[in-house]
Amino acid sequence: MDRPVLILPFGTRLDPAVRDRLERDVRIAEGEASELLEPLGEGIGVVESSGTLSWRNRRLDEHGPDVVRKFTDTCLDVLRTARAGLGPVAGGGSERRSFQVGSRFFEAVVSATATPPSQVVAILLDVTRGRELQARLDAVDAAGGELLRIDGETVANLNAAERLRALESRVVAAVRSIFGWDHFEFRLTNRESGQLELVICNGLSPMGIGEKLFAKAEGQGISGLVAATGTGIICRDVRNEPRYLPALPGARSSLTVPLKLHDRTIGTLNVESERPAAFAEEDRLCAEIFARYVAMALNILDMLVVERYTTNRKAGSNLLAEITIPLDEIRHEAKALAERLTPDPKDAGERILESLSSIRSRIEAATSGPQTVLGVDEILREGERDPLLAGKRVLVVDDEVSVRETVRSVLEQKGCFVRSFSSGMAAIDAIRDAVENGKPWDLVISDVRMPDRTGYEVFRAARDTSATLPVILMTGFGYDPHHSIVRSSQEGLHCFLFKPFQASQLLEEAKKALLEGKDATG
Repeated sequence: MDRPVLILPFGTRLDPAVRDRLERDVRIAEGEASELLEPLGEGIGVVESSGTLSWRNRRLDEHGPDVVRKFTDTCLDVLRTARAGLGPVAGGGSERRSFQVGSRFFEAVVSATATPPSQVVAILLDVTRGRELQARLDAVDAAGGELLRIDGETVANLNAAERLRALESRVVAAVRSIFGWDHFEFRLTNRESGQLELVICNGLSPMGIGEKLFAKAEGQGISGLVAATGTGIICRDVRNEPRYLPALPGARSSLTVPLKLHDRTIGTLNVESERPAAFAEEDRLCAEIFARYVAMALNILDMLVVERYTTNRKAGSNLLAEITIPLDEIRHEAKALAERLTPDPKDAGERILESLSSIRSRIEAATSGPQTVLGVDEILREGERDPLLAGKRVLVVDDEVSVRETVRSVLEQKGCFVRSFSSGMAAIDAIRDAVENGKPWDLVISDVRMPDRTGYEVFRAARDTSATLPVILMTGFGYDPHHSIVRSSQEGLHCFLFKPFQASQLLEEAKKALLEGKDATG
């Protein structure tokens, strides 16, 4: 780089003291100029058309010969292009060129010092972090695409719990591979109650029975605040954060971001680490993008469940409407025929009319939705006790009275001792009381969705009393609003039934569960 130049009128003679002071000032100015250049990027240098690096600052020199050589070659290539009248540098502009040395990525921002160009000056930039961030974002995008790639034919053969398990395995694998995190949970906000319901949990302790978290800015931990505000939070040291609610023993830092769907916050992703200050802004950015993909995937699964529910209801209503007139005509003709041809027309007519009424009631039951159990008449008519079920103590809980009492009747007919409950908390109390009284239950059958407790909480209470107590969960049309089935399945749930189910299926699964529970206890 050219030294500073002092221009004086021709013939001027300087006093030696003045000359010495001027030379000192020139040296100071030159040093200050060099210091001003030091902070620019990772270094700065001037390359001549001969390929010589005629000047470079200390920061460029610190990168070592490999980087300096690549930097010089890159600048020389730009200079040759400019001297041929090509490229932005030839027109007085600047050009960015990239190169790699080992695992590090660099860019040289090259400009000409004169026109036509005889030398170029370039600033070196280390863009390794930017490249790494881009690679991470690309990985997030690829993993998100996999979450949304739902094969219609495959999904059609899976129930809701199986779909959620498939999605969960993809989510857990992606979080581990992209982020390297082992302690995290996803929660969804219940739109009716505002409760943050656990969907996917890996490596964190679940909340206790009856403990709930809501999307509120105050008193609901960091997750509640993030769900309420839609803004992610990095907690560098949880010991200094009064809003932190313990979930990982020995946790030191956490990252919580919102799950957003069309700019609406529908839940949270919370990650925790045993290391202090384990999360940076880059982690927050990538986590928020990934959380959007998870939100979209969960929304698709919910829409599939709703579609199945509405399709079944519509198909059932259409079927009932279509056969109503034919059934009425058959009833009328059967009654007339019985009166003409049968010695005892009353008995024959009543039998035919009863059969027609049974047909109608069966169709209504099969199409009325999840508040029914099918095939009950055959089971009750059999009137036979089952040796595997006889004498077994079974607890049944469902807030729908028709399902609760039907399940109770079927099991009692087979010889079970059954107590039924309409609330989850009453059932949990009965599970605990039975153990204290020395008469534990042999089987627990619970609905998933109840006003006061979830099916998972009933399952958890049962397992807290005995690790081998079999539990069967029930839900309507495969709908698992609290994702109780997925979470319980991870912890050893024996079976789940999707309403409306056959009474014979209930008995079959009850016997399987009792046998498995017996084998587990030896």
